[in-house]
Amino acid sequence: MAQENSIQKIAAADLEAVMAQMAALRGDLAHLAQSVQSMANAKGLALSKDISEGMSEAASYINQKSHAADVRIEGAVAANPYIAMGMAVGMGVLIGALTRR
Repeated sequence: MAQENSIQKIAAADLEAVMAQMAALRGDLAHLAQSVQSMANAKGLALSKDISEGMSEAASYINQKSHAADVRIEGAVAANPYIAMGMAVGMGVLIGALTRR
């Protein structure tokens, strides 16, 4: 009987120790999850900033190139107005013929 009582005390102590370790493990896992979340947020913010900067640079580049093309086209039309009108009429006839079918 004394031996059973001793075993029960040891088992209870072991159970309490395991429960304490489980509580500590839960706390560590919560801390780890919070750390991973903050790292992911930081990486996400950095990535979104890089994407935003890249899109801004691309928009600036496209705006610059389209303005340069617009200037060249205006210069070509001003230098050759009859050719430009002939090309416009030809494109109109072609588009009209394609949409008629």
